[in-house]
Amino acid sequence: MDFASLPWNVFWVGISYFLVTGVFFCVGFMRLLSQRVRSGIVCMAIAVISGGFFLNYLFTHHI
Repeated sequence: MDFASLPWNVFWVGISYFLVTGVFFCVGFMRLLSQRVRSGIVCMAIAVISGGFFLNYLFTHHI
């Protein structure tokens, strides 16, 4: 895996994407702590699944 060959625009898209998915994951965790289990699990699942799709795209097309 050579990350040095990635263009900068893919790097910045990846950073912003994982910031957004991190927010979803944190919101889901806070919802779990406030006894809203179903919406917390949904938010965390959205973050994990979308992060997996992004990594799949990145490794398929750029690495």
